[in-house]
Amino acid sequence: MGSVVKFSAINSKVKAMIGKMLSDDQYLKLLKCKDFKSTVKVLKEETNYGELLEEYNLDVIHRGNLEIILHKYYISIYSKFINYFDGNYRKVIKALFVRWEIEDLKVIIRSKYLGRSSDEIENKLIARSPLNTINYDYLLALKNVEEVIDGLKGSIYYKSLKKLGKDTSEKGLFRIETELDFVYFTRLRRELKHLDAENKEVGNNILGLEADLLNLGWIYRGKTFYKIPPEELFNYTIYNGYKFSKENLRKLCYINNMEDFRNLIEKTPYAHIYEKDDFNSIEKREREFEKKYFGKFLRENKTNISMVISYLVVYRIEIRDIISIIEQKRYSIDMNEGINYISVTL
Repeated sequence: MGSVVKFSAINSKVKAMIGKMLSDDQYLKLLKCKDFKSTVKVLKEETNYGELLEEYNLDVIHRGNLEIILHKYYISIYSKFINYFDGNYRKVIKALFVRWEIEDLKVIIRSKYLGRSSDEIENKLIARSPLNTINYDYLLALKNVEEVIDGLKGSIYYKSLKKLGKDTSEKGLFRIETELDFVYFTRLRRELKHLDAENKEVGNNILGLEADLLNLGWIYRGKTFYKIPPEELFNYTIYNGYKFSKENLRKLCYINNMEDFRNLIEKTPYAHIYEKDDFNSIEKREREFEKKYFGKFLRENKTNISMVISYLVVYRIEIRDIISIIEQKRYSIDMNEGINYISVTL
């Protein structure tokens, strides 16, 4: 009974939020817009983003502004869900939020490497929140990557990064960013251990799926575009996935061609994602796969943590779709081509 009481309110909130998401007709109308301004006009006047955009002048807003606005809106919704949880469940939601704080940390570190000003960096950050584990203002005031990493002493990130700060080459930045991703998975796995058996299993399966998709994308891009050596590919994979053991990941890293890659994953749920080699269609199929996978949890409406996590994933995909559509207007991509870059098929 405790589980029902704990999750009934959050599930009701999630169902209400799902009802505000874009319909297929709204996606279609956004895709048909001829330019950025008409796209934002439709978002403001014909979707539930109208309330968000009410305070903004559409005549002066530009693509970069809107992208940050949407990201920050997502984070504001995310932050509100914390109020529904306490104890170990609250710790899990906070650990999930670390992913977005890490994205901001990556922006800060890379921007310091590029010599950008604090104001420039500030305008790109999305995850300032009561859930933060770091002091944004303090980090922004520091001069370079080494100082930023040193400034993380006492945080959940410092132990993983303390030996990496002296290498500020492009490869060094990549290692820093990868270590940050490891922090997220390690922290969340640690918090999931404290949940009851049902929610621990749900949480670990969802986290494992995320690890699988990240690993497949990393290995695919590493082999197809960057020709990264197998041992380096393997060193940067995330273990304890949903369908892939450590040994299976190793095999994927050491295959010689993409036909072998597809053969190795043909009996997994991800086979369809990589049936073709076009990267844009892969990204589309990945989003479609996630929507289908997490949509099942949303339809089942079980009284466990799956509902809120699934909504946060699916809503994140909607934000990415909107940003993709906005980006298309920049390059005058028509609807027939543009649909290949988003998670819906109309």
